[in-house]
Amino acid sequence: MANANTLTTLDAVHTGIISAIAAQFTALKTVAAYPMDRKALTIPACLIELTEMTAINDEDPGTEQQAVYARFEARLIIGFRQTSEKNPKLEIRKLAAAVGAFVRAKRWGCPIGPAELIGIYQDDFDPELDQYEVWRVEWQQIIHLGESVWTGYDEGEVPQRVYLGIAPEIGPDHIDDYVEITGLLGIPEPPPDVSEIPEGEP
Repeated sequence: MANANTLTTLDAVHTGIISAIAAQFTALKTVAAYPMDRKALTIPACLIELTEMTAINDEDPGTEQQAVYARFEARLIIGFRQTSEKNPKLEIRKLAAAVGAFVRAKRWGCPIGPAELIGIYQDDFDPELDQYEVWRVEWQQIIHLGESVWTGYDEGEVPQRVYLGIAPEIGPDHIDDYVEITGLLGIPEPPPDVSEIPEGEP
């Protein structure tokens, strides 16, 4: 669709992810993105990170935005010491499985593609988290970057003139090849610009 609603921001997507996970998993004491000090975390915790954006050059909703596969990680963290009857090694796996199931097909309240789960993995490679049990959930979803050329039209603005171009002779390099079809679509002709009327003419 030419007026597809694909306009969002990375801020909005991160906020949506954090809010949804925090609301669903109320036992988590920390749900955050990119905390500066990960050695003093309040656990159990879930740390969100956008790790990669891969271009999708054949995905175009008609907005002239750049489509990417945005790859996210939710790193789940609990203490490694067994302080109760619950085994932390089992509990972290159960938590990771539950988050993985929850992530599936989510859009986080944003006009983006549904989340596609990539995998759920044990994570032992971060020295800052060596005192914890850590698993990560990875997923990807399509996000369109940049401004939409249709911004404003969805808010009630009607184009004053409509032109038709025939592929492949389209785009800025072929602007002289376009034909105006305003009247054919039932859109009334806009009033003349009085500044262009020569003096002495009505």
